[in-house]
Amino acid sequence: MSVRVVVIGGGLSGLFAASELVAAGVDDVVVLEQSHSPGGVARTVKRDGYSLEPGAGTLMLPHPSLSPVLERFGAAIAPADPSAELRYVYTRGRLVAIPPTPAALFAPVAPFSAKIRAAAEPFIKTKAETQDESFAAFMQRRFGRRMGGLISHVAASGVYAGDAARLSARAAFPTFPLLEDDAGSVIRGGIRRLKSRPKGSVRAGGHYAVGGMSALADAAAAHLGGRFRGGVTVAAVRRDGSQWLVDGEERLAADHVVLALRPQLAARLLGGDIAGLLAQSVTSPAVVVGMGGPSAGFELPPGFGALMGPDAGTTALGILFESSHVPERAPNGHSLAKIIAGGARRPDVVDWDDATILSEIERDLARVLGREVDVPFAEIVRHPVGVPQYEVGHLRWLDELDRCLATLPNLHLTGWGYRGVGVARLAGDAMQVAARIAGGR
Repeated sequence: MSVRVVVIGGGLSGLFAASELVAAGVDDVVVLEQSHSPGGVARTVKRDGYSLEPGAGTLMLPHPSLSPVLERFGAAIAPADPSAELRYVYTRGRLVAIPPTPAALFAPVAPFSAKIRAAAEPFIKTKAETQDESFAAFMQRRFGRRMGGLISHVAASGVYAGDAARLSARAAFPTFPLLEDDAGSVIRGGIRRLKSRPKGSVRAGGHYAVGGMSALADAAAAHLGGRFRGGVTVAAVRRDGSQWLVDGEERLAADHVVLALRPQLAARLLGGDIAGLLAQSVTSPAVVVGMGGPSAGFELPPGFGALMGPDAGTTALGILFESSHVPERAPNGHSLAKIIAGGARRPDVVDWDDATILSEIERDLARVLGREVDVPFAEIVRHPVGVPQYEVGHLRWLDELDRCLATLPNLHLTGWGYRGVGVARLAGDAMQVAARIAGGR
């Protein structure tokens, strides 16, 4: 059977790519997914009235890439509670609120001298010693050792479950270096960008998929109709003359193949030189734990959640107050917290037994909240492969991949292993892939 485009992988990246292709007029598309259900890691765990999102659970909208595709799917999207703008950092033995206003500068997260150094960032003239600077080095150079170290630590933990000293600033957090490139200062660049926003533009805010991320993925698959094929295992992808052959339970010949898989899986399907490059992708295992109970014994603060500072001494990297900003994630009168642990600094956590994980996480939760909690509901989701780590050298790796792809016509890679881990970044990358295919037809 011959197909114009085969998309391998029915996670959000693959669903986004297929939807963008159809919207661009490329109708002859199939999406092959090994699981019978779409969504990949975007799969809601529902039990006893609780809804746990092991992957991303919040969408920042409106967004130029993500908003159109969600509207196309007809997915039900609702705004999160306004308190979601409130974030916390657990540092120096206490939970500190970080409001979404300039008052955040006065939050007691560091000594006054460290704040003065951070406020002086617009006047700092230092340059990076290397083009591919670690995120920790970048933030400490711009904002000082204390504040830069704190900011880089919590950001690396919150986005990548990563180590700021190993993540590449330009690959993992490109906005910050680009602001420095533009204005010689992160703060000045940020102010300049705010002033350039069109008048009346709507600021993005937290939203969520009604019914969970599984419902969003189901809506995407329904939108694609028969183009989505679940329960299909692909064994290999190989070039044959002017076409690609996709071998599995049936053989498909395709003009274009889009691999919307993590790089390690793509490597197993392809073989050859590109497989060796893809296998070099770095990831860190993570564990997500949902804990819930009646609010009387499990009261959570308002807000989105808390990230752990470098001095926290916790197994947890972050604690999200799920039912505070999305009440439907817990039964009425109940609360649900989502705790992320493991990552680049503690990859061993994924191998702990359930009892040890629950004991450590419950201890961390009590410490951060400042009181013991009653936890009748607990759910553990292990991600043994885990989260991509855009470490120093990642951009060079992408360049090598692009050179290799230039020798493999009409093979495309997309997903969170390459150019962004957020849902909006996945949509943006899928849009670019679809544009290349549609433009070359």
